[in-house]
Amino acid sequence: MFDYFFALLHSWAPQLDFNKYEQMVLEDLLKKGHAEPAKKIGAGIEAFEIRNHPVWQSRCFFVRRVDGSADDFSFRKCVDNILPLPEDMKIGTGKKSGGHHKGGGGGRGGGRGGGGRGGWRGGRGRGRRGG
Repeated sequence: MFDYFFALLHSWAPQLDFNKYEQMVLEDLLKKGHAEPAKKIGAGIEAFEIRNHPVWQSRCFFVRRVDGSADDFSFRKCVDNILPLPEDMKIGTGKKSGGHHKGGGGGRGGGRGGGGRGGWRGGRGRGRRGG
């Protein structure tokens, strides 16, 4: 479930209304997973779209209401309320979030220190043995 909404958030272009199927799925997620769905839905849902969040500077789902107002909601929190996520994927734990983060780290020389091929430590390259 998490992967579906993550892919949806990162595959659609911002400022476009979702099609009827995705709107139905997002509305269901909001109604079943949000702590205060009536407050988020307000006067009624006109459409869902992706926008860049003005505070967090990241992609976010927004519900656009029939009265013209709009509000963001966290798909991660909604999914967690329906199907609890592992601790490392929850918001506010201080840990990296489930592999979907920016930054260094990750496999063979990908982190700090340049331990991969070449790097500032001399990087002996392939095929050379011994010291």
